[in-house]
Amino acid sequence: MTPTYDLVIFDHDGTIVDSAPGILKSANAAFEELGYPALSMAQFSPYLGPPLQDSFTQFAGMSSEEARRAIAVYRREYAAGNCFVLRIFPGMEQLLRNLRAAGIKTAVASSKPTVFLEKVLGGIGLRERFDAVCGVELDRLHGGKDDIIAEAARQCGVPLARCLMVGDRRFDVEGAKILGIPCAGVLYGYGSREELERAGAEFLVESCGALERIILN
Repeated sequence: MTPTYDLVIFDHDGTIVDSAPGILKSANAAFEELGYPALSMAQFSPYLGPPLQDSFTQFAGMSSEEARRAIAVYRREYAAGNCFVLRIFPGMEQLLRNLRAAGIKTAVASSKPTVFLEKVLGGIGLRERFDAVCGVELDRLHGGKDDIIAEAARQCGVPLARCLMVGDRRFDVEGAKILGIPCAGVLYGYGSREELERAGAEFLVESCGALERIILN
């Protein structure tokens, strides 16, 4: 049977790994240094997904300059070790192996800086499972998810019509829609069912096993 997709493009945080604890530790270090109150995980959930500049200005109410300073602190703490305060979602490693065995390429498309994506995926032994890893440059504060998704497809040499996006937030779904490709929303990540449905995700899955069935069946 010919696979429906030649390339599956994954978001990173909340899709491949549960990285929220390390992200929160880094963000709280930035809040403390700039005189803002620390947040609990429940309070921090809206920050997971958008670019840091947007999160710090929209949700914390920082000025653009404060957000730039906060990002510098965040990245310092994240690079120092918080990037590895995470866990791989159950079934993800097997899913990636099975997709490779089926001849389907895989890529990462994230709003996280590429240098951190490479560091984390290499450190947890998953880098070799992906044909391309696409993020943003460290000096890029804004940008659409669609550009990153398109770059992942370009690097893999796969037409957009043969791609599936997988993510946990509306930004993933919206980016895919701009490019005209379907998106599978994962319910085990940081976004809610309501958010993903409202954004128009073509599929909703509760586990990596359910995602595999959609891709391979």
